[in-house]
Amino acid sequence: MSIPTLPKYVRVAGSALLFLALGSHTALSAGGAVNVYVHGELLRFSEAQPVLKEGRTLVPFRKLFESLGYTVQWIDAGDAGGRSAVGTKDGVTIELTIDKNVARVNGSDVRLDVPAQIIGGSTMVPLRFVSENSGYDVAFVSSGNVSTITVGAARPSDPTVPTASADEAEPYVAKGRVVAANGSPVEGAEVFADNQLLYNSNLHAVTDADGYYRIELPLLAATWNMGGSHLVDEFIVDLIPDVDRPFAGNTGAVRNFTVPEAETIFGELYLYMDLNSFANGYTEDHVELTLVPDGNGRTIAGFGFNFPGGFGMNDVPVGTYTATAVYAPPGEERIPLKIRKRNIGPYADSVEFKFSPLVPGIQQAELEVQAP
Repeated sequence: MSIPTLPKYVRVAGSALLFLALGSHTALSAGGAVNVYVHGELLRFSEAQPVLKEGRTLVPFRKLFESLGYTVQWIDAGDAGGRSAVGTKDGVTIELTIDKNVARVNGSDVRLDVPAQIIGGSTMVPLRFVSENSGYDVAFVSSGNVSTITVGAARPSDPTVPTASADEAEPYVAKGRVVAANGSPVEGAEVFADNQLLYNSNLHAVTDADGYYRIELPLLAATWNMGGSHLVDEFIVDLIPDVDRPFAGNTGAVRNFTVPEAETIFGELYLYMDLNSFANGYTEDHVELTLVPDGNGRTIAGFGFNFPGGFGMNDVPVGTYTATAVYAPPGEERIPLKIRKRNIGPYADSVEFKFSPLVPGIQQAELEVQAP
């Protein structure tokens, strides 16, 4: 019988009971050789062999559970309850039912990607689901037509046993690391996997203390794009990807990111003129702005212009500024203008403003001027 792995698993405690109800046969094709190590020891399967199905590894039930310390008892509950296998071990209760996408872990329902199944007369179970819910970590490494899976720690003395690597892709997994410009890990950065098949079906993760993240992907025939954001000096900025291209879910991918430095973050400043000034013949394109930064940085002075987002100035280093404005048509007298943050407070000779995120990764500010 086979049961698919879960994108997320639960740790359980208490007395252990494993219950599997058996149903109808489901055909399955193998996808190359699969080597399984439990605590560094290679498992030898005398009858049914491990198989890969939709990125999930299915292994014979009895061999796996006995290797993990379970005791298994078979029960035939008749047509109403079906055949069942009961395994006991301290700490875990798992119930798996053929052709149903819900397992039970210590009495709680847990959704599965693929239902349990019997293959060639053998009861097969999902390796990762069972191992992780038994309290063990699982590492997957694929090389050519051979897949190697380790449950628990690998034998240090055996160089043929692969260890988990952050640089190797796993089927239906997006993972990687987020670092600062100096290479130090960034904790708390948000990373997302964007499904290009279904609208608004992003999956999210947050980096740990070492900057790593991991996202389990659903079993969909889809491609994914990766992105992310982080808070830098009060500004939400986009992460810079090392590799910026989509990948197929069944291959998985490693996508690493860098958080941009504060001085490399730029914003868009939008400039508006009040209606009375327009009515008196003033136009925005003759307004010259002077932006004096609060603290370090250079003073910016120039006329507004049209850019893809609107009218004003783009590529302005984010920060806090004091802004003044003059009306300066070519060859004419320069006229000081009153200024304010758009629709906020009275007009004045100058105004202090700072950039803020319109959406993550897009910093913006809006100013409004008034002619005398």
